[in-house]
Amino acid sequence: MPAYALPGTEVGPCRARTLGISAVVLVLLVLIVWRVVPDSPPADEIHVALITDRVGEGIADGTDVRLDGVRVGSVNSVAIAGQGRQRIELNLLRSQLFGLTDALTVDYAPGNLFGITALQLNSARGGTTLANGTTVDLTGRKADRVSDATLAALLDSTGTLTSDVLTPKLAQLLNTMSRDISAFTPLMQAIGTTARSFTETQRLPPSFLLTQFGSALDGVPPMLSGAAVLLHSDLTNTQLRTSAELTRFTQMFGGVQNQLLPVVTQTFGISDHYFGGFIPLGSLILDQVSGSVGTPARSGEQLRELLARLDAAFHDSPSGPVLNTRVELDTVPGLAAPLAAALSHRPTAGAR
Repeated sequence: MPAYALPGTEVGPCRARTLGISAVVLVLLVLIVWRVVPDSPPADEIHVALITDRVGEGIADGTDVRLDGVRVGSVNSVAIAGQGRQRIELNLLRSQLFGLTDALTVDYAPGNLFGITALQLNSARGGTTLANGTTVDLTGRKADRVSDATLAALLDSTGTLTSDVLTPKLAQLLNTMSRDISAFTPLMQAIGTTARSFTETQRLPPSFLLTQFGSALDGVPPMLSGAAVLLHSDLTNTQLRTSAELTRFTQMFGGVQNQLLPVVTQTFGISDHYFGGFIPLGSLILDQVSGSVGTPARSGEQLRELLARLDAAFHDSPSGPVLNTRVELDTVPGLAAPLAAALSHRPTAGAR
């Protein structure tokens, strides 16, 4: 069997050469058409150029261009447009821009969870609607319309924060602040305990309590002035200028310190030993007495009314206070006549 023949086929040398040449020519034609014939762009595609001072990491040919999160085109090319200037060519779909103008802003931001950068266009008021061949200058005073929020920029900012802020001096400052704040912890606890006790025991409105506490401050100026007068009198008292008088005052204070105060302390200690158990009972009795008066203001008025009526029920006489009484016996004729006769012979003071 010939080397070019296949079992069960009728391929000969001439036919094999024809098939091989035809396959090679077909492949060459496909390659020529693919390289020579240009792609036909969409009918509504436009080309827009952006001139910027900086290009975000990851912006290159084929990078997605998004408007409000929706892909509206891609980056065609990125090239240098001068010293410190870059030109970004964009291929955009006119039907997806919805009136986007050259007042737009640009964000270099991650387009997915993997940090792949995308070029985000944001609409703004004013400007001229983008058309084919429009060039938008975002340099100079307009550079603030370009924001770099790529993953590389975020990492660079984090590194700057770590190296410039998180320093040993900051750690020392935080340690000092923590130590100083901990010194105020007992004061804060006391304030919290006082506020909690006030809220738990409050029975009157705060306005009334503040008024009463304010009235207590009225005694502060007289107390201070009296202390000043007392101090001045001590300094100007002629009796205290002699050594004998000073010795007597010294002996008096020494007696108070060494004799009176120990006896008072011992007395209170013995009283606490024998009568300390009655203190809770006394507080319980006072709580019950105060609890029996539901409304102190109303109880006071009622007590005054009762005392006024008791005072009106008595009148003064030579033998002392006498109760004013009156008996109505008109409906009992059998008792009215004898009692009237008895009273006529033995009048009783205060009866009428």
